[in-house]
Amino acid sequence: MKRLDFIPMKAGNLIKIFVPLVTVTILALPSLAHCEDGGTALIQAVQTYYDGVTDYKAKFQQVVKRRSPKRTFTRSGTVYFKKPGMMRWDYKKPDAVHYVSDGTVLWAYDVTEGVAYKMSVEGSELFYSIGFLTGTAALVDVFKIEVGTANDEGLVPLKMSPKDDNDTSYRFVTLFVDPATGQVHQTEVEDPVGNISHLWFEKPSLKRLPESGFNFKVPKGVKVEDIDK
Repeated sequence: MKRLDFIPMKAGNLIKIFVPLVTVTILALPSLAHCEDGGTALIQAVQTYYDGVTDYKAKFQQVVKRRSPKRTFTRSGTVYFKKPGMMRWDYKKPDAVHYVSDGTVLWAYDVTEGVAYKMSVEGSELFYSIGFLTGTAALVDVFKIEVGTANDEGLVPLKMSPKDDNDTSYRFVTLFVDPATGQVHQTEVEDPVGNISHLWFEKPSLKRLPESGFNFKVPKGVKVEDIDK
């Protein structure tokens, strides 16, 4: 299986953080309705909200806390999802970085470096992770789900960990859900060494998105490196 950290760029490690995040945050949530770990009413509320979601756009704020060396990074931009399996993350601050996938090919483009990295989705960790989007895997088959108590903002955490002990991509993925609506407002991913990525979604829109927005076009003069070769 190809590993995403083969991408030789500072943005490469971010893909490993966001793939499971993207998978469970918006488009895969209906599968939670079949969880037997408790919190059935909340899980059903989440399913009801997201059952009809095929397109999603939102502003996001991200804070990444690295364990060693101890550092904190803040990033922001706009994210787009479209069923089945399409996604786009456009980072604007502090650096312009783009992750674009049409469900078949993933592009990672760092504007400052002037290089676009390309890799096939199938056969990679990305393909495994977005199997929930493409219908090749069921979320409940992969995650153990624990429903927590509401935080100070009234959001209830759904803490997920991989059932497969050999899955070392991340330790936990947590969704912070509004119990009144079933909508996810925040997400958090903890990787195997304790680094934490927390995301806040703002001004969400469920309006139809054109598929053309998920087809990456290499800018003139940008070098392309194919990770599969």
